[in-house]
Amino acid sequence: MDLLCHRVNDLKVIWNYQRFTVSIIKIVNRSKFSAFVFVTCVAAHSIVPTHANAFGQADKPLIRRASLGIQFAPLGEEDKAASATLGGKGVKIVRVIPGLSAEAAKLQAGDILYKLGGKPVATVPDVAPLMHGKREGSEMTFEVLRNGVKTVLKSTLVAKPKQKEDGFKVEYDQVVSKGKRIRVIYTHPEGKGPFPTLFMIGGIGAYSADGDYPGVAYGNILGPLAKRGYAIVRMDKPGQGDSEGPMYTDLLFEDELDAYLQTIKQAKGKSYIDAKRIAIFGHSMGGAFGPLVAEQEPVKGVAVCGTMTKTWIEYNLENTRRQSLAGANAAEVDAELRGFAALNHYLYHDGLSPKEIVKKHPNMKEVVLSNIPDLKTYSGVGLPFFQQLAKKNLMGSWANVKSNVLVLWGENDFISTEWDHSYLADSINKLRPGTASYIRIPNSDHGFFTTSSQLDSMMKWGKGGTPFNANIVDILGDWLAKTLK
Repeated sequence: MDLLCHRVNDLKVIWNYQRFTVSIIKIVNRSKFSAFVFVTCVAAHSIVPTHANAFGQADKPLIRRASLGIQFAPLGEEDKAASATLGGKGVKIVRVIPGLSAEAAKLQAGDILYKLGGKPVATVPDVAPLMHGKREGSEMTFEVLRNGVKTVLKSTLVAKPKQKEDGFKVEYDQVVSKGKRIRVIYTHPEGKGPFPTLFMIGGIGAYSADGDYPGVAYGNILGPLAKRGYAIVRMDKPGQGDSEGPMYTDLLFEDELDAYLQTIKQAKGKSYIDAKRIAIFGHSMGGAFGPLVAEQEPVKGVAVCGTMTKTWIEYNLENTRRQSLAGANAAEVDAELRGFAALNHYLYHDGLSPKEIVKKHPNMKEVVLSNIPDLKTYSGVGLPFFQQLAKKNLMGSWANVKSNVLVLWGENDFISTEWDHSYLADSINKLRPGTASYIRIPNSDHGFFTTSSQLDSMMKWGKGGTPFNANIVDILGDWLAKTLK
C-alpha cells in the first residue's frame, strides 16, 4: 500500500506496526530487519493492487494503479457517537488529495467511509484489501455518512501521477518475472549517454518506489545523485505499485529476487545505460539481495548499508537481544531469548509452520502466539519469505561477487551491527585485496536520520521531525565517481 503517511524527511515506507511497540520490556519490537524507515501512517492515499497472473499478457503495457487520494484516521469518540447507526464502525476521511479518485467522487473531509465497493469498512486496515486489483478507469462506489446522512457516491478511479522530469528524463517500463509484469522506472540525464548507473534495492516493506524523488523512499538519496549525472534504476516489488503480484504478506524471497534479476538484465540493454558502469546500492534487506543479484548479473560495484552478513537465525537472535536490552534487564532478556531461539530453530531450520510447531511442541504455544499472533506473518512479512532467506549463504554469494564493494553503517543504527559490516569488508579484502572499503557514518541511524546515539534513534523512530543525514549522499556519490569513473 502506498500510504499518505506522516512522512519523515520525505521518506515513505510501509511497516506493519502491530509488532512495533515501545514498552518497559521492549523499546523496539523483534522486527529485527526493519524496512528502511518506520513511519506512523494514518491512512491510505493510494492503494497497491494485487493482480492475476500475467501469462499471455507479457507484452501488454501495465495499466496504472488507481490512486484513492484519501487520508484516513480511526474514528474518535465523537465520531463513534455520530456513527451510532453504523455500530460505531468506519473510518474518518481527514483529507482529500486534489486531482485523485476521492475528489472525483466528491468525497469530503469529515465524511465517515463505511463501505467501499459495496464491502464494509470497519477500520483503516480494511481499505487496502478492497482496492486490490483496482486500476485507473475502474468504477468504484463509496458509501459514507455525511452530517448523519448516509450517502452513496460513485467515481471512475484516477491513476497516480507519474514522476515529473526535473533536470533528467523519466521512462516507465516493465519486465516479466515469473509470469508477473513488474514496473521499472528509469531516470537519466539529458542526451544519449550511455551514463553510469545506480540500481537501487530498498529495504523490507510494502511500499512503492514510484513518484517524484522528494516524496518516495530513498528519494533524498536518489534525487541528488540523478542530478549529478547518474542514471537511476528502481523497481516496484511484485504486488507493489503498478507491479503484478501477491499481497506483500504472501511475497516470497525468491520471487522478489527474480524481479531484481529481470530488472537489471533489462537495464543493461538500455541505450542510455552503460552496462559496464552499473553499481547496486542495497539498503537493509536490499543489502542481502545485493550480492545475490550481483553474483548472477555482474556489475562494477556493490554498495550496502544497514544490512547483515550472518545467517538469518543468528541475526534475528542477536538483534532481538540488542533491542530488548534497551528496556529490560539481562535476566529477563535471557529468559525470553531461550524460547525465541527454539522458535527460530523450528521455523527456519526445520521449516515448520507455526501450527506444526504447536502441534509437535505444545509447550511452545505461548512463544508462538506472542511472536506470530496471526500464525502467518512476522513483523508484517510472510514467514515463507524468511524461511527462504534463512537458506541463503550470504557470504558465499559475496565470495562470488567480483565487484568493488562499499560497506556503510550508521553509528546509531540499532537494527544492524557494525560487526557485520566491518567483517564483510575484511572478508572481501582477504579474497580480493583492496576491493572493499568500510565507512562508519557519523550521527546516522538505520533510516539515514541524524541522531546522537542508538537509544536516541530508538526513541525518535517513527515520530517524525528528525533531520535527514545528507552524509550518505556525499559518501555514496564519491564512491560512485571513483568506481564508475
